[in-house]
Amino acid sequence: MYGIGIDFGTSNCAVALYDGEEVRHTILERDSPTPEVMPSALYLARDKSFAVGRAAIDAYVRDNTGRSIRLRREEVGEIEVTVAGTADTVGSDDGAITDHFKVHAYTDQELPGRLFRGVKRWLGNSAIDRVRVFDARYRIVALATPILVALQQSVRREGGDGRGNTLVGRPIHYEGRGVDSDRVAIERMSEACRHAGLGSASFHAEPTAAALSYLHGSPAAGSRTVMSFDFGGGTLDLCLMRARGPHFDVLATHGIPVGGDEIDRQICRSVVFPELGEGASLRVLGDTELRAIPFPMSDYGERLLNWMQAHELNRPELLEPIARGARQAGEAGTCLGRLYGLITGNYVFALFREIERAKVELSDRERATIELAEIDLSIELERQQLDELLAPLLLDVARCIDDALAAAGVSSNSVDVVVRTGGSSRIPAVVQLLEEMFPGRVVEHGAFTSIAAGLAIAAAGAGG
Repeated sequence: MYGIGIDFGTSNCAVALYDGEEVRHTILERDSPTPEVMPSALYLARDKSFAVGRAAIDAYVRDNTGRSIRLRREEVGEIEVTVAGTADTVGSDDGAITDHFKVHAYTDQELPGRLFRGVKRWLGNSAIDRVRVFDARYRIVALATPILVALQQSVRREGGDGRGNTLVGRPIHYEGRGVDSDRVAIERMSEACRHAGLGSASFHAEPTAAALSYLHGSPAAGSRTVMSFDFGGGTLDLCLMRARGPHFDVLATHGIPVGGDEIDRQICRSVVFPELGEGASLRVLGDTELRAIPFPMSDYGERLLNWMQAHELNRPELLEPIARGARQAGEAGTCLGRLYGLITGNYVFALFREIERAKVELSDRERATIELAEIDLSIELERQQLDELLAPLLLDVARCIDDALAAAGVSSNSVDVVVRTGGSSRIPAVVQLLEEMFPGRVVEHGAFTSIAAGLAIAAAGAGG
C-alpha cells in the first residue's frame, strides 16, 4: 500500500506520496518557484466562480486592489433578547421582558470577490459556522473543500489511483474557542475531506510527521531523543520522541496558537502604524480656539490588522476624521494621508504582503524595506528591530519548549537532535534561540514539505 500525506496549513499546503521506497511531492503550482507548495487561499467571485492557491491571490489583487469602495447599510437579520423578570417588572406572566432588535451591516456594493486565507484558523471555532459572501452564507466546511479538491486532484495527476491510505495533518491543538475546538475542527475537516473525494481520511499530528520524515531520511541504528519544532503561519507545535531508526515512541506533544501571521501583525502595529497616523494629533475647534486631540487609531487598528475586514473602514464617519487630519500641514497630515489612501484604495492586503516579504527577506539580510508606492510608504526594517519586536513572543516559545521537555521527562541536554521546520522557524531570532537551548543539535528540514512527506510515510505504515 502506498501512502498519501496532505498538509493543509494555515498559510500553505503540500502533498506527498510514498510507495515504500521513495517520497514524491505532487506539483501544485506548476509555474511557481516552489511548485510543490500552494498557498492556502480561496477566491470566491460574485458570479460564484472560484480559484484556489496562487491563482486565488492573483484574482483578488487584479479585481480589488486600487478600486474605490462604496458601502451600504443593510439589514442582515433580527435578534431576540429576553431579560428575566423581577418583582418590579411586567410584560409577561413570569415578568420577563422580550425585545427584538434589527441587525445591520455595511456591505461593499462593488465587491467583485472575496479572498479567504487561513481558513484553518476558523475550523475549531464553533462560534463561526457560516460566513456571508454576497447573497449566500457559506459553511466553514465549504470554504475548506475547494482547496482540498485541488490537493486531491494533484494526487491523481501524479498517478495516485485513490486507493492509497490518506493521512491529513493536524496541529497539536487547533485555534478556536472552548474545550471542544479540536473535536469541532476534526469533524469539519473530516466532512470537507469526504466532499473533496478523499474518503475517510485519518488525521496525524503535524510535528510528529515532520520528525518521521527526518528519521526516514536520516536513519540511525542507536536510540535518539528527537524534538520536532514546527513553527508555521498559525501555530507552534512540538513533539518529543524516542527514536531508533525510522521507528519511534512519542514522549510528549505541546503547542501554542502563535505563528507567522501574528508576527506580521506585530510588525504592522509597531513599525507601520506610526507611519499611518498613530500618535498624530488632530486640530479641532473648541469653544474659543483650536485645540489638539489624539488621532483615535484604536478605532481603525483591529480592522487594519485583519485585512479581510479593512473594507469596513470606508464608512463616512470613519473616513471623515482621517480626511480632516490629512489636510493638516506637516508629518501628521502626511501620515494620515497615507492611511486615507490605504483604506480607500483597498491596499491593506498589499501592505501585509509587503510586510511578509520583508520579514522573509530579513532571514538572509540585515535590513529590508516595507514599500507601498501607492500610498508613498517606505519603511526600512532592520533585523535587530525585528529581534526586539519578537522578544515577548520568543519568551512564549521558550516556555512552550520547557513545558514539552517537562511533560516528556527529559532535559534539554538529553535531546540529540531538534528538527526545525515551518516557515517561521527560519527567522534568525528563532534559529538563535534554538541554538542557545540545543547547541550544535538543530537541523533545518523541509520547511514547507516535511510534514506532507512524514504523513505519506506514516500513511503507508512505515515507522511508528
